[in-house]
Amino acid sequence: VVELHTGRYADLSGADQATELERIRKAAQFGKSIGLRVNAGHGLHESNVMSIAAIAELSELNIGHAIVAEALFKGWQKAIADMKALGAVIVDPLVVPDFSALRKDQWCSNFKTDIETYLVTQVKNDTIKTLDDIIRIGTKSKFAADRLKGNKNGDGQCQDASDVYTAQKRIAYRKAIENQMDKLKLDAIVYPTWNNRPAEIATADKDYKGDNSQIIAPHTGQPAFTVPMGFSEGNLPAGIQFLGRMYAESTLIRLAYGYEQGTKHRVPPVLK
Repeated sequence: VVELHTGRYADLSGADQATELERIRKAAQFGKSIGLRVNAGHGLHESNVMSIAAIAELSELNIGHAIVAEALFKGWQKAIADMKALGAVIVDPLVVPDFSALRKDQWCSNFKTDIETYLVTQVKNDTIKTLDDIIRIGTKSKFAADRLKGNKNGDGQCQDASDVYTAQKRIAYRKAIENQMDKLKLDAIVYPTWNNRPAEIATADKDYKGDNSQIIAPHTGQPAFTVPMGFSEGNLPAGIQFLGRMYAESTLIRLAYGYEQGTKHRVPPVLK
């Protein structure tokens, strides 16, 4: 298998792009003639992919981030329009001063302690009390198995951010966000839960590229709710997160529930 890099083609236009397209076409023909499976990708999007896709010798295209991001962006624009139609007043943009610096080093790894506390206090099953018990039971997902094993000895890595009420970096992060909410008179901040294509569990070890759901909450202690926003490329689900002030869950529930009921994006999965 060989993949032809289409980045130069994507960066060019006019006659120069046509020349590069012909080079890619000839390379694909040559690769196919010597028995190679020829793929292509990099920088492809809705406006330039069709000429590449028309090359018969190509077996597969890597459509890249741009097309997926475009699908998510369109879904997000639709979500904004839906909220306006439901009576929301949208304030955009929202800029939190020093946001990039404030969000750094907020992660606190207490998964093992938290899951074992949950098992003892809520599950109350003698055969499953510890993280080791969960690992022993197993999972079909390599991604999930690796994450569980990685959390086995990972507790305590709090980087001076162990408590939302006393850790100064978490307090500063929360104050910066709530100050902007007060200044703009916002009931909630909303954003898409993903900027990337959602990863399917079978290939999550290579496809998962992070999400937005854990950037602010839970580090600041503010409540956040995620509800369906529709579907993205490949009929994969997309979500929208509502973030509120501390102890403002009642307001947040009203807003998130109103959006969910007003859009009806939640669709039961088809189980096979």
